Amino acid sequence: MTDTPAPQSTPDFGVRTKKTARMLGGMGLIPMLGLAALAVWGGPSWARLALVSYAMLILAFMAGTLWARRIYAPPQPDSGRFELLASNALVLAAWPAIGMSTAVAAVWLGSLFALHLGLDQPWRRRSGPAWYRHMRLWISVAVIGSLLTGGAIGLGMNVWSTTP
Repeated sequence: MTDTPAPQSTPDFGVRTKKTARMLGGMGLIPMLGLAALAVWGGPSWARLALVSYAMLILAFMAGTLWARRIYAPPQPDSGRFELLASNALVLAAWPAIGMSTAVAAVWLGSLFALHLGLDQPWRRRSGPAWYRHMRLWISVAVIGSLLTGGAIGLGMNVWSTTP
């Protein structure tokens, strides 16, 4: 039986890896921002399901950061149990968004992303290199902003709309 070496807490990423990660992170915002605009401002009917499902997929992906931080952290008694449970709870809490109106689902999912950001705290915790934590922060802020703003606009349109 061989022991697997413990992973480095801050891997040495090359310039190409950083560029690729930043490019993928930025490109991941394109569907979120575009679908939020389409869904809220009366785009095609498929935009609603695409927005909600994409946001749920990204939230599930991001919830994995809570697991990763606990798995790669130095062992401590009972440390991290809350983060593991919260990660799963966030994903399960997102599920009802499938049945919500677009605007309500956007606000709900934006709130769950904000809750995840509060749990993750990439500005404070040392889970990964600084450039990665910074990238996670600005991507999360953009996602939260687009979902909450789009949802609020959508709710306003529903309130003031003269058509049923």
